[in-house]
Amino acid sequence: MKKVILSLALLLFVGNVTVQAQDKAADKAAKEALKAAQKQAKIDITEATKIKEALYAKINDKSVTPEDILAECPKGAALVKKAIKSGGVDEKKISEAWKLMGEFTQPLHNEYLANATNSMAFDTLGYFNNLKDMTEALHNELKTTKVTKGEYGNEAAMKAKNLNLGQSALYYIYAAQFESECKRFDNALEAYDIAMDYAKKYPECADHVKLPITNEQIAYYAFMTAHEAGKFDVMDKYYEKALGFADGAQGVKQVKLQNYLEKGDTTGWAKAVHAECIGKPSENEDYIQMLLAYYQKQGTDAMAKFADEVLAVDNNVLIANYGKAYTLFATEKYDDALNYYKKCTEIKDDYYDAWYQCGLCKFRQALALNSTISGIKNQKVAKETLEKTKSIFGEAIPFFEKARSLTPDEPQKWAYELKQCYTVTGQAAKAAEMDKLL
Repeated sequence: MKKVILSLALLLFVGNVTVQAQDKAADKAAKEALKAAQKQAKIDITEATKIKEALYAKINDKSVTPEDILAECPKGAALVKKAIKSGGVDEKKISEAWKLMGEFTQPLHNEYLANATNSMAFDTLGYFNNLKDMTEALHNELKTTKVTKGEYGNEAAMKAKNLNLGQSALYYIYAAQFESECKRFDNALEAYDIAMDYAKKYPECADHVKLPITNEQIAYYAFMTAHEAGKFDVMDKYYEKALGFADGAQGVKQVKLQNYLEKGDTTGWAKAVHAECIGKPSENEDYIQMLLAYYQKQGTDAMAKFADEVLAVDNNVLIANYGKAYTLFATEKYDDALNYYKKCTEIKDDYYDAWYQCGLCKFRQALALNSTISGIKNQKVAKETLEKTKSIFGEAIPFFEKARSLTPDEPQKWAYELKQCYTVTGQAAKAAEMDKLL
C-alpha cells in the first residue's frame, strides 16, 4: 500500500513539473512574440513616419500631386494599421500612432471628395474603407490623448479634431450612395447603419453630429437599398423607422407589400394588405380592389366578408361598395345589389359601370320574372306578372340611358339592353334606333 501511495505522489509531482514547464514555455513564447511584434511595430511606424514626412513636405510646399496622395497615403496607413493591430505599439505611444493614421487618412479622404465633387472617377470602395479608418483614427486619438491647456497645450487641436469627427458623419451617407450605385449593397447598408448610429458610436462628438437629413430618411434609403439588393429579411430592420419619413412612407408600405409577392408569400401579402386596407380604407382603394379579386377566388362569401369589413370602417369607399354589390348580384340578390350600385353612383356620378349594373339588376329581375309566366295557369295572375315584368324593364331604362350618356360612342355597352327594354315596353321607334346601333 505504501508503495502505491508513493507512486501516485511521484506521478502527481511529475505532472505538476510538466505543467509548470509548459506554462514557462508558453510565457516565454508569448514574451518573444510580443518582443517581435514590438520590434516590427517600431519598424513599421518608423517607415510610416518617413512616408508621412516626405509627403507632408510636398503638401507644405504645394508640390504634391493627386498621384502622390493616392499612392503614399494608403501605403503609410497600412503600415500604421498593421502596427496597431499587432499589439506591438507601446501604450505610451499609441496616441501618436493614431495621430499618424489620421495624417494619412485625412489627405486621402480630401482627394476622394475632390474627385467626387468634380465628377471624376475614383475608388469608391477605397473611399469607404479609408473613411472608416479616418473616423476610427480620430476617435482613438481623442480617447488616448491627454488634453493639455495653455499656450503650448493641445486643447484647441483636440477640439478641432472632435469637430472634424462629428462632421464626418455626413460622409457615411455619401459612402452609402457611392457603394449602392456600385451594387455593393452590404457596404452601402453598413454605411447607412454607421450614419444612423453615429452619435452612439462616437459619443464624444455627439454635439457636432449635424446631418442634413433625419435618421428616418436614412432608414428610408437603407430600406430601399435592401429591397434593391433582394435582402428581404434586412428590409424589416429599417421598416418601422422608414415609415417615419413622411414623404416616403407610402412608397415604403407599397414596397413592403410587394415584397411578400416577391418572396412568393401570397398569404402573408393578403394579411398585410388586409391590415392596411382596414386601417385606412380611403387611402388604399387600389389595394382593396386587389384584395377583393384575391378573395373572389375563394368565393363570394369571402369577398363579401372583406367588403363588409371595409364598409364598417368607411361606407363611402367606392370599390368596396362595388365589390359588395358584385357579390349580391352574383347570388341573384338584385334588390340588395341595386342599393350598393346606387351608392356607387352617389359617390361617383360618372361611374359608367355602376350605372350599367343598376340597369342590369332591373333587367335580370325582369328576365327572371318573365321566365315564370309560362308556368302560371291563372290567366289573371299571368297577365299581372307580364305587366309587372314590363314595368321592371321600364325601370331599367333610366339607368341604361345614364350609362349611354357616359359612353355615347360605345353602343356595344348599352344598345342591346336598351333595345330589349324599349321593345318590351312598346317603344318601337326607340327600339329600332338601338337596333341600328348594334
